Amino acid sequence: MGLEFLARVRNTSTWLGGVMALMAATVVTPMLGLAFADGVLWSLVNLQLLERIVVPLTGPARGTPQATRSIASGLVGMLFLFAAGGMLLVLLPPAALVAGFVTPLAVIVVKAGTQILLGSRAWRAIVSHRWRSGFAALALATVTWFALGALTNAGGQPAGKPPGTTVSEQTHGAPPADAHGATRAEPTGEASQDASEHESGPKGFTNIIALVTSAFPHAPWAHFLEHYEVLVFSLLVALLLMFVAHRASRAPQLVPSGLQNGVEMVVEGLSEFIISIIGPKNGPRFVPFLGTLFIYILSMNLFGLIPFMHSPTSSLNVTVALALTVFVYVQYIGFKELGPLGWLDHMLGNPRDLTGWLLAPLMLPIHILGELAKPISLSCRLFGNIFGEDMLLVAFATLGITMLPFKQLPFGIPLHAIFFPLALLGSALQALVFTVLSSIYILLMLPHEHHDEHGQEGDAQHAH
Repeated sequence: MGLEFLARVRNTSTWLGGVMALMAATVVTPMLGLAFADGVLWSLVNLQLLERIVVPLTGPARGTPQATRSIASGLVGMLFLFAAGGMLLVLLPPAALVAGFVTPLAVIVVKAGTQILLGSRAWRAIVSHRWRSGFAALALATVTWFALGALTNAGGQPAGKPPGTTVSEQTHGAPPADAHGATRAEPTGEASQDASEHESGPKGFTNIIALVTSAFPHAPWAHFLEHYEVLVFSLLVALLLMFVAHRASRAPQLVPSGLQNGVEMVVEGLSEFIISIIGPKNGPRFVPFLGTLFIYILSMNLFGLIPFMHSPTSSLNVTVALALTVFVYVQYIGFKELGPLGWLDHMLGNPRDLTGWLLAPLMLPIHILGELAKPISLSCRLFGNIFGEDMLLVAFATLGITMLPFKQLPFGIPLHAIFFPLALLGSALQALVFTVLSSIYILLMLPHEHHDEHGQEGDAQHAH
């Protein structure tokens, strides 16, 4: 086995510990999940320090100054690790901490047992025949199913308690916890009405800010994050895009590769697409704004598919802000390109004859209402589609959980996963529609000579 085996153990323990810590933080309490994660980290650091001590003692380089330094650093690290472990046992729940510490050790045992089993004659006899292997898989699934049911029923319903009593009521006598693990108090007066209104609204997937708020229910900064949750996720997406752009352009190569190649491909595709709508004369000057708009909206749409994250565009506040940004920018382009009198002439319908001037008093309010309707259309369309996608995923995820007969399992059948391709397609389509309409709105504000030159005025007026 050797060092390669330990490396695989560390990788498996990291992923397994992270998933179990997130499940504990979501289903039970965030503090329990944090304690479990710290226990896993404690055990992994302990294994790493043991490796730094044992390998120089038993390897071919023993007795060398480098081996001595490695052993000394491992021993010093052990002292600090013992001190840190003592503090963790005082500050965090010991049971969850010990469970996390044992997880990598259990992974070692399971991996070693698996290697022994895979090399045995009995295993080869089972997998060599498809009927035997199918029967073995069915038997294993059946035993696991009923074992999980027995364990969860035994753990969630102690003996001597009435069937309707929950675990939290039995052990602490506290009111039940909500979906994020925070204890609910009995509201009174206006607080009761506000709470009932809040709980009656649609619920999305639990995100990291909800977990932090439930872990620190009395911290002002936690309530600040909860109040500005959508803004926090919007800024987080913007920072991630800035980081990717910085990494891609930090050391540009003449022949791009990797991240630079991918970013340049996206930028070039967006540039050609936007220029095909607005035209080659003025199209390139609007590529930075419209291209950034598309990438930002697409990233926010897809951000909610990441576990414990949230799509900012599922909030009407964000979509209205984006639509108003486009509206203000379009009017600014109109004043800049046409001038105040030219903008007014555009609003009047460009009257050039007696019929046009007679219809001008009618065209002016129609055009103004049309301009005001654009941000409403953009914001409501984007909000409705992304919010609907999120609620569809939540509904089928809930259905997948309720299909299992064990109510206390922190997982279920991932029925919502089959809608991920639909969510990816819908998110990209909505970002594309928002960008195309914004491009057409800019095109309509450009001087008419520009429209005639490229033969696009008819199509733009039809889209308007």
